[in-house]
Amino acid sequence: MLFASLVHPIRFPLDPVRLLSLLLPIIVVAALPAQAAENVPDTLDAADRKHYDIPAGPLGRTLSHFATVAGIALSFDPVLTEGLTSPALTGNFSVGEGFNRLLAGSGLELIRNDDGSYTLHRAPIKATQAGVTALPVVTVSTSTENADEAGYVTKRSSSSTKTDTPLIEVPQSISVITRRELDARLVQNISQAVSYTPGVLTEMYGPVMRDDYFNIRGFDAPQFLDGLGLWGVNYANLRIEPYGMESIEVLKGPSSTLYGQSSPGGLVAMMSKRPTAVPVREAFITGGSFGRIQGGLDLGGPIDSNGQFLYRLTGLVRNSDTQINHAHEDRYFIAPSISWRPTSDTTFTLLSHFQKDNAGNTLQFLPPEGSLLENPNGKIPTSRFIGEPGFDKYNREQYTIGYAFDHRFNESWGVQQNLRYANVSSNYPTTFYLDFLRDDDGVPLDFRTIDRLAALYQDKAGTFTMDTRVQGIFDTAMLRHNLLLGIDYRYLSGSNRRGFSEDMLLLDIYDPVYGEPFGLPVIDYISKQQRDQIGLYAQDQIKYDRWILTLGVRYDFSSAHTRNHDLFFDERSSTRQNDRAFTYRTGINYLFDNGIAPYASYAESFQPIAGTDFFGSPFKPTTGRQYEAGIKYQPVNHNALLTVAAYHLTQKNVVTPDLTPGHFGYNVQTGEARVRGVEVEGKARLMSNLNLIVAYSFADSKVTESNNPDELGNRLSLTPRHQTSAWLDYTFRGNLLAGLGVAGGVRHIGSNFGDLVNNLKAPAYTLFDAAVRYDMKHLHSVLQGASLSVNVNNLFDNKYIATCADMACFYGNRRTVYATLRYKW
Repeated sequence: MLFASLVHPIRFPLDPVRLLSLLLPIIVVAALPAQAAENVPDTLDAADRKHYDIPAGPLGRTLSHFATVAGIALSFDPVLTEGLTSPALTGNFSVGEGFNRLLAGSGLELIRNDDGSYTLHRAPIKATQAGVTALPVVTVSTSTENADEAGYVTKRSSSSTKTDTPLIEVPQSISVITRRELDARLVQNISQAVSYTPGVLTEMYGPVMRDDYFNIRGFDAPQFLDGLGLWGVNYANLRIEPYGMESIEVLKGPSSTLYGQSSPGGLVAMMSKRPTAVPVREAFITGGSFGRIQGGLDLGGPIDSNGQFLYRLTGLVRNSDTQINHAHEDRYFIAPSISWRPTSDTTFTLLSHFQKDNAGNTLQFLPPEGSLLENPNGKIPTSRFIGEPGFDKYNREQYTIGYAFDHRFNESWGVQQNLRYANVSSNYPTTFYLDFLRDDDGVPLDFRTIDRLAALYQDKAGTFTMDTRVQGIFDTAMLRHNLLLGIDYRYLSGSNRRGFSEDMLLLDIYDPVYGEPFGLPVIDYISKQQRDQIGLYAQDQIKYDRWILTLGVRYDFSSAHTRNHDLFFDERSSTRQNDRAFTYRTGINYLFDNGIAPYASYAESFQPIAGTDFFGSPFKPTTGRQYEAGIKYQPVNHNALLTVAAYHLTQKNVVTPDLTPGHFGYNVQTGEARVRGVEVEGKARLMSNLNLIVAYSFADSKVTESNNPDELGNRLSLTPRHQTSAWLDYTFRGNLLAGLGVAGGVRHIGSNFGDLVNNLKAPAYTLFDAAVRYDMKHLHSVLQGASLSVNVNNLFDNKYIATCADMACFYGNRRTVYATLRYKW
């Protein structure tokens, strides 16, 4: 029954392309050698020894042989070991001892990742005595360095190229938020997670519980989880819990070449916490503003003594009110995952999560008079609730189940596949603001009595997503290729059910009295949707000396079928839409010895648009083109990364009103938007106990073509010209304040408009954040692993307007203070 319920919404024919993408990993698994995996050592101690008898030979082959016998996962670029040999290894050795002997004098070092796997890197140059070779060191770390050592800086990205590529080698501006930064700032949602990222506007509707909204470089941005897109319908969209995330990457500019249909501004890519070979044990409890109380648990490690099976279990429970009266925010979240490593070349990870949100309606549409503008009755309180207590709410259930499969054929070739089924349903009864009560001349009667309308939205969506890719590293003449060939597929089956009350409700917004009787909304309109997309893509990262050329191409097939049923008039309608698109990407980098890497790139996007024009012709997809040039600087032997980027971005086929006589209510595709900007971001570990984030962005946005003369030449909505942010985190050491950490941040958001007509401008605002923490082991050794922290957002409780749109305004988030007790063991 469970399996049937999962696949029931998915109905699609298995044509050869889809069949190939489904069968490829099965064929690969069937071809694997049927042999038992060797033991994986639990630690790097000398006590965990094995017997090895490995002959001398090429270093790459010897390392692979050693990793197979040791039963560990090892990855490296074959170019690192070209022309190098290693001595024989005979006798009993631990993993660390064996690697040190094999790598002696090679100039390479091994990094142990937090999931227990290993990655080979070129060792930094260290001063040694003449004629004496410094042995490499095996270190325990996160994906690049130890979490305490790396701080907020990461040097590699998997989302930008779908390969494990150093950020400095990617011809694109990318921002990465690490787990360390998420914890330090006590991030409560994904929008908050990227609030220190240049070129990104978030939290523009205040304390919204329904969704995370992102505007990147002037355009709405989609979300991806574990490399797969998150699709939804209307109010049924997955909202991801940040405590279940390992990292978050923001890709700037078009990314359709790898990810298919998306907006030209960029996308937000999230990576779930995965099972680890190194045990993870953490529990926390948080309490604070608006009666918030939440607790979380994060456990992981080996299941069996051989380390062949690993697990991760992350969970969170929250009970909280909000800054809006009569609106709460409760959540139940659990994410179990299991990894199976049958051989050192193969990993299969099962990923899942379940989440239930019971919330009130925190999205408050407020009249401009009294929020942004003057009102004879004064300011509307930021806590004002314009709904109906006991009626307004937002309830959502969501779950996902899928896997990540990775197999390496040899040192050069491998295959990966990500697959996920997701289901989300929402129930959203709400009462929303229409307008002030007005006289016959359209003048508000008293500037305090508003009209409201009760509505009911019941939405659900089931999505199936899959991405299969083959990666190969090889040489042609003097060129080193990192070739990626892939096929991905997305399918959605969803429905929207909605109805409205026949009664208009009045409310005094300054002295509300709730409980006026009204007829409950009855579902009278149903819309059902099926959407799918198949994409074929190829990418080649070509290295020659210090030059890196990135080339990408993709072809997409996209279709949509919508069926509408108006129950009140008993009218039915149906529309079908099929789109095809090629998208391209090219970029070039040059790597200087001093860590400077200039780059230039060109990228395209496409995004299908639902609907038809007056003549019934379906709209074409919007298309985006971006030219970007910049410089990345990664100082040698320093944990820091600075990116400066300038871009010119254009979107075509934008829908604008059809002003032809008799065509009222229809649209045409004659619009165009342009954004030119500059972004600067720096993340650095200035000292072992000092981390810094700085960011600035300038965006010159403009509606360059539109049928509506009131829009032409205006700024794009939700696109401030200037944004600036900085965060500094310092930990005291070696004195009476040892164990104490303090952090502070500032965010400045320039003025913005909520629509293209630019009628209402939300003023610029500046917010300050702060944090203090204490490692309690400095009080007593028995408290080893315990810490206490306090985080404050909007420290000075600035009351500000986040944005205004459609003659309604939205207050921003008020001050929150949260205290957290955390224990790791």
